Amino acid sequence: MNAGRFKLPLRWRSLRLPYKLVLIYTPLILLPALAGIYFLTDSYTSSSKARTEEYATGLLGLMGQKLEDRMRSYEQLSKQIMTDGDLLKMTAVEPASAYERFRTESAINEKLNVLWLGADQNNYIRSIKIETPGMIYTYGKNAVDHYRVQDAEYRSSVGRMKGGAAWFPPEAFNDGYADFRAFRLGRTIRDEKLNELGTLTLVIRIEAVTDIFKQTNIQENTALQLLNADGRVLADNGIVSDAEEKRLLSFSDDRLKNGWRLAAQMPLQQLYEPIYRTVRQALFIVFGCILLGLVVTHLLALDLVIPIRRLTNNMKQGIKGVRPGKLKRFGGAVEIVEMNDTFISIMYEIEQLIDKAAKQEKKKKDAEIRVLQNQLSPHFLYNTLNSIRWMAMIQRQDNIKEMVDSLNALLTYALRGSGDSVPLANEIEILHSYVKIQKVRYRHFEFVADIPEALGQVRVLKFLLQPLIENALLHGLAPSERSGEIKVQAAAEGEILRMTVTDNGVGIAKEKLAELIRSLSDPTDRLGLRSVHERIQLHYGDCYGLTVRSEEGAGTSLSVRVPMREPERKGEP
Repeated sequence: MNAGRFKLPLRWRSLRLPYKLVLIYTPLILLPALAGIYFLTDSYTSSSKARTEEYATGLLGLMGQKLEDRMRSYEQLSKQIMTDGDLLKMTAVEPASAYERFRTESAINEKLNVLWLGADQNNYIRSIKIETPGMIYTYGKNAVDHYRVQDAEYRSSVGRMKGGAAWFPPEAFNDGYADFRAFRLGRTIRDEKLNELGTLTLVIRIEAVTDIFKQTNIQENTALQLLNADGRVLADNGIVSDAEEKRLLSFSDDRLKNGWRLAAQMPLQQLYEPIYRTVRQALFIVFGCILLGLVVTHLLALDLVIPIRRLTNNMKQGIKGVRPGKLKRFGGAVEIVEMNDTFISIMYEIEQLIDKAAKQEKKKKDAEIRVLQNQLSPHFLYNTLNSIRWMAMIQRQDNIKEMVDSLNALLTYALRGSGDSVPLANEIEILHSYVKIQKVRYRHFEFVADIPEALGQVRVLKFLLQPLIENALLHGLAPSERSGEIKVQAAAEGEILRMTVTDNGVGIAKEKLAELIRSLSDPTDRLGLRSVHERIQLHYGDCYGLTVRSEEGAGTSLSVRVPMREPERKGEP
């Protein structure tokens, strides 16, 4: 029970001071501000919707009245045409010849031209078609298919109106040059005795409706549509509203003829834009208050929390081994700054002690090396070997002279220069001197070096191959009773140089070969081959080294892989 009671306070105490201040300030600022914004937005939205609905309904009524007047004027024009006595007489007689047809059509066009003039809305009439059983008279621009006035379905629909005006939804037509859309207004033409003479069709461009949409001053991005009784769009103002958009205000006016109606869809985005602008301003104020609280929090924590964090980071960096010169100094509370300066001073003293110990160790190793070098006394060896050489020459002992020359070359090669790398050609040349010396003891073997000239200047570690030659002599050829051969080969494999030392000696048994391969990766094993392998990896990396292949009774092959590049060196050998 007590543990549960103190669980929350313990968590609270574990939080850092800036987080505590933020958790306190944020609810005090945000909650009242968000509540005020919500109630303000809801009130403004309701009133704006009501005003917008009233405004849009009035505009739809005005557009509906304009469309009704325009449609009524077209119906009145069609009524004048179908009741004109002269036109009825001309359409009742079928021309006997093409000339008579031309004269009749000209007279009809003159008569229709008189009736057409006088009203601005008549400019939207593209064509007037009078269709009789034997003739079709056209006033205005014709279409390729005569506006389909001869279709049985069209005639049937016009006939069912019994002389009344039949409006047809806009359709696409073509005059041979371009496509266009137009309404058709059809009526049945009858003579004085009510005999049916044919049909009258007014082809009215769709712009008669869309221009009314454009002339109406309604809210931007509002979609205006003329719909039929089934809800299909007959004409619109070119603005398409997203059918899946939920934030729309929809209005309609059902006072048009034929069951047609006007519809408007207004996106709430524009209605909400003033609200959003107010909300953004309020949010900026809220965020400004939050920012001010954060600044105050930062100022309160500046002398304590941040310096302590920086001191902690300096300590972590110092433990990881970062040099004291890279540790940061900072401002803050005097006590924390003094602690940081003291820590950096201690790190400087530790660094100096480490450097001093390293220098002493280096001096110790240098002294040991100098002792070893002094023990060798290279000048004494050179003078002694030179004396032996002259004695061999005086006594005409050429074999002794040749052996002394080879040993002299080996000593010179070993002691000359301080670098670790030499051209491969020099390494092969010194191998020949080493083999001359070994042939005094091991007489029955041959040494062959197959090195491409292009690889002669590739630099390798000094005395890299000599231990492998010695290993081939001691463990491969010495136990053998037949004459042996040691062959050195080099080949470039992309960016890698592979050098192979092969002998035809006694080989290595499978169990011993497995143990030898294991010893190459065992750091506790100090075999000669292990030393060569370790030396290669220390200089070039773990992906390089020595590999061994052998078959008992068939010889051994030792391969060395090093990169085809010049390693870093302090001087030429």
